Amino acid sequence: MELKAKLWKWSAGIPVVMLNQKTASEIGVHPKDRISIRAISHPSREISTIVDIMGVIVKKNEIAVSSEIKEILNLKEGQKVDVNLADAPKSLNYIKEKLDKKKLSKDKIEEIIKDVMSNSLSEAEIALFISAMHNSGMDMNEIVYLTNAILDSGNKLNLRYKVIADKHSIGGIAGNRTTPIVVSICAAAGLIMPKTSSRAITSAAGTADVIETIAKIDFSVKEIKRILKQTNACMVGGELGIVPADSKIIRIEKELKIDPQAQLIASIMSKKLAVGSSHILIDIPYGKTAKVSKKEAVNLKKKFEQIGRRFNKKLNVVLTDGSQPIGNGIGPALELLDIIAVLDQKKERPKDLEKKALFLAGELLELTGVVKKRKGIKLASDLLYSGKAFAKFKQIIKAQKGSLDRANKINLARFSKDIVAKKTSRIKEIDNKKINYLSRVLGCPIDKFSGIYLYHHVGEKVKKGQNILTIYSESKERINQALRFYMDKKPIKLD
Repeated sequence: MELKAKLWKWSAGIPVVMLNQKTASEIGVHPKDRISIRAISHPSREISTIVDIMGVIVKKNEIAVSSEIKEILNLKEGQKVDVNLADAPKSLNYIKEKLDKKKLSKDKIEEIIKDVMSNSLSEAEIALFISAMHNSGMDMNEIVYLTNAILDSGNKLNLRYKVIADKHSIGGIAGNRTTPIVVSICAAAGLIMPKTSSRAITSAAGTADVIETIAKIDFSVKEIKRILKQTNACMVGGELGIVPADSKIIRIEKELKIDPQAQLIASIMSKKLAVGSSHILIDIPYGKTAKVSKKEAVNLKKKFEQIGRRFNKKLNVVLTDGSQPIGNGIGPALELLDIIAVLDQKKERPKDLEKKALFLAGELLELTGVVKKRKGIKLASDLLYSGKAFAKFKQIIKAQKGSLDRANKINLARFSKDIVAKKTSRIKEIDNKKINYLSRVLGCPIDKFSGIYLYHHVGEKVKKGQNILTIYSESKERINQALRFYMDKKPIKLD
């Protein structure tokens, strides 16, 4: 049925359309049914989506579309579109197979990812796929198929460098913002490091969230090549167009607060393959309140090593201590301040963050052959302590249309509250998952200047009346909610 497009100036975060009740009846559409929309233009574009129905606002023979639909179909106000009731995609049957713990073929996984990209699967159906991966798992063949399908969903950088270095952490540890330090050190050593990062899934911030506080992270492939030529490295994310299927899946993962192992591996590897990484360092923090236990970390390491061999990449996996947060700041702006303190070698800097960043940078320098075995930390330390890494960081930020002046002028969120020790005691445990959740209660990562400042780590003594932590938020209600969570769940245990 031909309808006129009514462009609504609202973004729903997903492609959304609305029909008039009478029009819906003529097509035979009910609320939450799936419809196909084809732009009557050249070239013709088509998308599937879920429909809502209204009795008013949308006129008969009109279809109201969100800004996402407008962009996908390149629509103009009043443009004619062909609207039809769409069949349920075949991929839904394949998702049900995975729920029944069956192994999926290459073709079936490709069909699922194709339907994710075409919007043929609803958010609820994508969530079902995520849940199926989480509960049923995937073998190595399935993970390879998933990696390739996600990789083929978007752009590739096609860089012409013999050695392209990359580093990735599986996340889950509060703070732990080593990537900008590692990238700066390795780029100062001459390595090419096109670092693409996702936003946070379950934690307070991802590298993209942090860098975005002072610089742009959205660039075209052409612009990224220019930045790499100038600086050897970049720290980007957003709308680059690399592995867009992964971005869609991650957005649903955030809502579910689960990160299936198969998707985690495919997500990381597809990004590395898309930028052409030849040498890859994977950091797997483990611990009681990390994403994985020591046993799970060992198993995950084997899987990463297997997939590295399958794609013929030099890949090294390190298992690191994830028993507590790393650094002092938790949240985009607060983590940025930690990064700058380490790079600038300020007296008051988080030494645990510095130590881990030097270890990871050293491992990558050795993996890429810049230095011999057991010489990596020495070179990394020289580049950090000499100021060369900080100079490189400034250069990268400037190339990404940012400025460290913004960091110097950072004002943390409007409302704050100190949580103090009621008696002299020692920090016994800091729960990563609870601290991450506390930061999200405060508004992270969307509110970039909200978060937590930790004054002490496990084993350290806290005197009566001293600050244990300070919480920041743009909302008094969030501060109060965070205080209730802290008192109830006790993310920090004292002796």
